[in-house]
Amino acid sequence: MITLHYTLADAAGWAKFSGDYNPIHFDLKWVQAAGGEQLSVHGMRALLDAKQFASERFLHRSQDAQQRTKSAFIKCVVRLRNPLWNDKFYDLVARNKAGSVAILSTEEQQNCLTCQLSPLDSLNINVMDWEGSISSADMAKLQLSFPLYPMEMYEWQFMDAILFQYLIHDNSLLKQKDISKWLPEGATLKDIFSRYPIVQTHQEVIFDSDLLKKWSPMSKPNSMKIQILPALVMGDLASGLLISINIVGSYENKLISNSITLKVNALNR
Repeated sequence: MITLHYTLADAAGWAKFSGDYNPIHFDLKWVQAAGGEQLSVHGMRALLDAKQFASERFLHRSQDAQQRTKSAFIKCVVRLRNPLWNDKFYDLVARNKAGSVAILSTEEQQNCLTCQLSPLDSLNINVMDWEGSISSADMAKLQLSFPLYPMEMYEWQFMDAILFQYLIHDNSLLKQKDISKWLPEGATLKDIFSRYPIVQTHQEVIFDSDLLKKWSPMSKPNSMKIQILPALVMGDLASGLLISINIVGSYENKLISNSITLKVNALNR
């Protein structure tokens, strides 16, 4: 078991890297005006710890670890069940299955999120024409701004974070009509985070098994190819809008896909 405690310093570090300055993580008065009571922790920040622990367990827990890593891909399935609150203590615990972990609130032992890694034989995505890319120079800059944490990260975690960061800053996603109709022209995902209360509910990452190795900054990283897939939008702002966002990347011919589900609510003010 590992004890976790997130503060505003953690929020600032993740926001500096990702661009996610959603006021639900920083501005208590804004949260209260929107009907909330406390500052919540970035889901992707907490998941850095959960994914690292799950990766360790996936690799080392059981005798068939070598067989699992022979699979072409690995799937990470995340469910965020309850918010994590700023300046509270949490327990990061292993579950019975290899590669399965959970974050529990220390006081109530309430399940806040689960993270499960499992082997996968194939990734059913065939991108013919990559529409975007992150240059080698930009990859190097992102390395410098990537937060340093006590626990060692894995390479797939860095690539996962890169895809999320790209989604935050790129405006092509917001050109899709199901999303653009309720945001100003030229907006980016950062504008969604600043305008509406948003919580992440699910994530699924599928990545090349060769990316399951310890990450360290590279002296000269290669560029990364990017493709944003059509988003799935359900519901409306009044009752809660669900957006499923999908992005695929290729780094050194290694594929990684990232699917994130966000719940967006109208402001209660």
